[in-house]
Amino acid sequence: RECYRSFHAVMHMTPNEYVRKYRLQVACRLLTDTTESVTNIAQLCGFGTSSFFGKVFKETMHMTPLEYRNNGKRNIPS
Repeated sequence: RECYRSFHAVMHMTPNEYVRKYRLQVACRLLTDTTESVTNIAQLCGFGTSSFFGKVFKETMHMTPLEYRNNGKRNIPS
């Protein structure tokens, strides 16, 4: 519990939020810099399924992974 509190005090987010944000950063880079399929990117970034990845991605980025790729976006979550 103390580790969790310390992490939150320093990072201003939970460990789960940090991991999710990091995974989305990696996914954004893979979507723009590779031709890997969205399914492979979901797996490479540690999301259980491509549908869950799509849901989380859309909630955060306000577009689907394919829309992000097709628009050539560089708006990577920080």
